[in-house]
Amino acid sequence: MESKELINLIDKYFDNELEKGKEALLFSSLGVNEEAREYFKKMNTLNTALAGSMDEFPQSLEEKIFNGVSKQSQKSESGFFNQKVFTAIAYSFSIILLAFSIFFYSKSEEYKVQFVDLTREVSEQNQKINMLINALPQVDVQGQYVQVKTVVVTPQS
Repeated sequence: MESKELINLIDKYFDNELEKGKEALLFSSLGVNEEAREYFKKMNTLNTALAGSMDEFPQSLEEKIFNGVSKQSQKSESGFFNQKVFTAIAYSFSIILLAFSIFFYSKSEEYKVQFVDLTREVSEQNQKINMLINALPQVDVQGQYVQVKTVVVTPQS
């Protein structure tokens, strides 16, 4: 039997989940496998140490814990910010924020429409300027730059 299977059986044995028929198989396999035998010894030591450290939980300590918990719950309910007031404030604040967000969203939609209108107007004006530029007569530019530094512009008809 493999070590992993034996370790699994050992774990089940110490958890009291191992079937009675497999206990004999486990103990006979421990005689052959050194690693599983060491693991069994460690688990047995841990189990005995754990069993020795289990003390009875004192009743007075349990009562102190319950009384402390009830006092804490009473303190939390008896303040200005108890659960109901805090919840009402939170809901009111969220409704106000929702109203502001709807208002600002509608304003942004108005600005978006205005922006689209302005973009269309600028495009139309750009087309008109291009039409005006194309309507002007062509011009010949001549001149001598080196000596005279004059430019003569004559329109062609």
